[in-house]
Amino acid sequence: MATGLVVHIEVGGEKHTEVLSLDRIRIGASADCDLRFEPSLLPIIDSPVIELARTHDHYRVGDFNRSLSITHNGTPLTYGSVIEDGDEMRIEQSEIVIQFYPVQDLPAPVSPRGQMLVAPFIENAAIEAAATARRDDAKVFLREFTRELIREINTSTKVLTFLLATALVGGMLYLGFSAFKEFQRIRRLNDEQRSQLIHYEGQFKRLIDQLSNVSESNDRIIGSLSVAPKVYSSYSSGVCLILGKYQFFEAGTNRPLRYPDLQVTEEGATLQSGDDQQQTLTPEGNGPVAEFTYFGTGFHVGEGYVLTNRHIAYEPWKADESTQSLSSAVTGRPRIISLMAYFPGQRNPIPLRTRQASKSDDLAVCVLESRELPSNIPTLPLDPDSDASGVGKSVVLMGYPTAHDRILANLPEAEARDIRNRYGSSFDALIGRLSELNLIKPATSQGHINDLQGRRIVYDARTAEGGSGAPLFGQYGRVIGVNFQLFALLADSNQAVPIRYAVTLLERAGWKSTQESADPNTNNNSAPASTSSKDGRPAASPTPSNQSR
Repeated sequence: MATGLVVHIEVGGEKHTEVLSLDRIRIGASADCDLRFEPSLLPIIDSPVIELARTHDHYRVGDFNRSLSITHNGTPLTYGSVIEDGDEMRIEQSEIVIQFYPVQDLPAPVSPRGQMLVAPFIENAAIEAAATARRDDAKVFLREFTRELIREINTSTKVLTFLLATALVGGMLYLGFSAFKEFQRIRRLNDEQRSQLIHYEGQFKRLIDQLSNVSESNDRIIGSLSVAPKVYSSYSSGVCLILGKYQFFEAGTNRPLRYPDLQVTEEGATLQSGDDQQQTLTPEGNGPVAEFTYFGTGFHVGEGYVLTNRHIAYEPWKADESTQSLSSAVTGRPRIISLMAYFPGQRNPIPLRTRQASKSDDLAVCVLESRELPSNIPTLPLDPDSDASGVGKSVVLMGYPTAHDRILANLPEAEARDIRNRYGSSFDALIGRLSELNLIKPATSQGHINDLQGRRIVYDARTAEGGSGAPLFGQYGRVIGVNFQLFALLADSNQAVPIRYAVTLLERAGWKSTQESADPNTNNNSAPASTSSKDGRPAASPTPSNQSR
């Protein structure tokens, strides 16, 4: 007889089981259904979809919604079908699958009270034991034996036995209590030692942290003190002396301007007659072409790119007042005709080509025009984001202040005089000779950052004209700025453009790494090629008179 139904519902991946024992079971989405689904699962929600009724000890299909395609064990559902164990119904318009398991009446597993069955031999044995007196013989014997045994033992033995038993029990209790107290003492000592160990571990950790901080501080101090020899040994070969030349050309005809007369010294070298002739340069002169030479510094930042100042690579004539007055007095326009880079350890110069020049910042990007970049030219690391650009931080400047004059001044007087006499008539020949002798090496000076003025780093490392475009290294040995200005009357106010302002200019030029650009300032410290570099004039065509100006 079916007393209820176990209904197993499966909708998609969700499963649920219900147990119903009603005589009439309604299944659907309406409010009066006994087994109710979410309205969104069924297309019909105002009436039951399936109704089951219990008749003749079975559940049968009563009424059902015939507008829906409902299958019973894979065949269309019919009225009066009997629900058997494991039957399955599917509503084709939805994902609902229903399985039914009728619950049947089961026989009682335990017989009612009063009807317990006892085996015949057990019952006979119990009756026989109840009818005989032998069941107490063992008890009587044991009691009498114990009584006689106690009577035979004398009193001293009993007392001694009692005392021994008492001593034994007392000793055991004492040993147990002592062991317990000792265990407590040991545990207390262990706890104290553990807390002391934790305390010592904390102190040891703090000591290690302090030693680590002291070690890091010492490393920073040692690094800042030794940054000059480190950067020189690692990156001096990547700092180049830039030798540039420019001429004035007549507007319209593009003819170079010349000196009006050609004068010759006793040695046979051409001689320029003075500044008055500079004011009368014309394209019809009989003298040599007016050619102006200047020096500066640049440094390699990788992939053949060289970073320097705008007034070195793009418009050097704006760096000198005499040249500016000349350009206003003559009908000519200046133009760079040569830009060469002399790297330490390289016998031959490498031509430079200007790639990008900042309109607002005194920065320019050049590229080395060489089929194969020499492998011994290092790439200077740039440091656009660290804290090395703080006031009071150590800095190192590496460049070519006073250009060839400083290099010759470091030689023995006789050797320097011989080089000047033999090669001094041409700056190309002079610098070429110094390069052949491996004397083209940058100078370094150390100092500290005194101030940060917007887009300028103010520092006191020594420099001079010719150091324009020199890299300014921070205390971590990476470039933090590009030198672009000095004050002759205030040595501690030299200025550099922060390297972070070069990134846009370098990327626009095709550089692959991430760097940044600089701040504008028309003042600069490019050195003229003449020995009298303090006046700030670019030298004219390489003649003995130019060199001695």
